[in-house]
Amino acid sequence: MALPSSLRQAGTVAKYELWKHLKDWRLIGLIMLVTVFSVLAVKGMEGAGSAVAFSKEFFFMPAYFLITVAGVVFGGDVLASEFERKTGYLLFSNPMRRVTLVAGKFTASFISVLLMISIFFLTGILFMLNTYGEVPTTLLGSLGLAILYGCAVLSLTLFFSSIMGGTGATMLSFFTFFLIMPFFHAFLLNQVGVEPWYLLTYNSGTIGAFIDPSGTYYAHPDFTVSVLVMSAYLIGALILCTIATKRREMR
Repeated sequence: MALPSSLRQAGTVAKYELWKHLKDWRLIGLIMLVTVFSVLAVKGMEGAGSAVAFSKEFFFMPAYFLITVAGVVFGGDVLASEFERKTGYLLFSNPMRRVTLVAGKFTASFISVLLMISIFFLTGILFMLNTYGEVPTTLLGSLGLAILYGCAVLSLTLFFSSIMGGTGATMLSFFTFFLIMPFFHAFLLNQVGVEPWYLLTYNSGTIGAFIDPSGTYYAHPDFTVSVLVMSAYLIGALILCTIATKRREMR
């Protein structure tokens, strides 16, 4: 049975977008950077006394940093480029719905982010097997949370890309994830004493905390709440992204 035309078109857009990532060395460059970053992170934590202790640290701050950077890099200009470089004329002149374009772009960016997450987790797993001879049984749940967080970051970044230029969307994404949200996260938690459960960056703490919730020293939201919040960011931002892309005009 043949796939519906919209799915075929989304697949074509995704393949073309992945090819662009390869051609401009964005994908290969980030693979090398993630590999080096992962190895350095392992080296900095190789004194941990157990696989669980190592995992709680390795999959906390390094995971937040890496996944966020990957989401911004692969999603920052992915939609804006079609309008800025006028390549959208080629796509929109064909019978392609803009929701199909968003689906294809998101799929390609998701595959790229998933590859970065896989490299990071694989590095940690290989180190634990070599050093401790085991990996925590809760690691799979941590991986699931990492993927969900990556999708949420990517979705919000795509929304910025749908309403702004590529450079502006990328800068706003970096400021949002590395300055604005962390600032309010720290201020509300430490100065006001209010849990910022609705901030996406705060929910990234569950990636490492899921390894051993009872022994985690850093604050993190309830896991169910975290899944719901990240899912809300993912779905809500994608809906807004689709609406904005439909209404955006070529200039």
